[in-house]
Amino acid sequence: MIRRKVFLFLIALGATGLILYSPAIRTFFLSFSQAFQSFFIDSKVAIEKSIERHISQAERIDRLREQIRQLEHRFLRYRSDAENFKAISSALGLSKDFNTTFKVAHARGYVKLGNFQQLWLDKFKDYDPRINYGVIRDKMAIGIVVEKMQRPLMILAGDKECNFAVYVGDKRAPGIATGLDARHMIVKYIPEWMPLNIGDKVLTSGLDHIFPAGIPVGRVLSVRKMQGFKNARIELFGDTLHPEFVWLSAP
Repeated sequence: MIRRKVFLFLIALGATGLILYSPAIRTFFLSFSQAFQSFFIDSKVAIEKSIERHISQAERIDRLREQIRQLEHRFLRYRSDAENFKAISSALGLSKDFNTTFKVAHARGYVKLGNFQQLWLDKFKDYDPRINYGVIRDKMAIGIVVEKMQRPLMILAGDKECNFAVYVGDKRAPGIATGLDARHMIVKYIPEWMPLNIGDKVLTSGLDHIFPAGIPVGRVLSVRKMQGFKNARIELFGDTLHPEFVWLSAP
């Protein structure tokens, strides 16, 4: 037993001497040590990144679940509101169809260079050339779509050919909005006796079967009395210069 311990001691002593005095063996052990250290560090970093990705994915999943819960809540609320509205309209005997549909459309290009208020649209699903559509962007009314040469033509609010029905102010003074320039429209044929104020909001009335009622259009900048009527110059809320993608309303 003693001989075995002595033998192992001599082997260890010899190995130590070789490592200390043999450059080749010393280099081998140093390289092995460095390689093992590098492997350990790389593995540690990889594990930490994996943990971070897992935590990030878990947080993203939690956010998505919360969004789903919110959407479900909104859906239930909107469905309840829709049922209430149907009950009220039935009780009042309303015959008008309020089920407005919305379609997304893409602008193909200008009809004429230099006129930024008229653009061709790609034909969208269920396009009906007999229908005039309202153009909505960022929840604002910014124009109409009419048929021309069996193609959908988008005429934006800054063009004089753009006309649709609106209400002005809290008293809902009726009028017809007509394009003036890229930032303004004129609301014509407002009854003279109805009060108007600078800053009054202008909303679609829905009575032209182009837009649903209540879509924001703009605000009153000035009022001018005409013979038996008033005209109101309004500033548009919406952007008519960048209508690449828009929503279209149809009755």
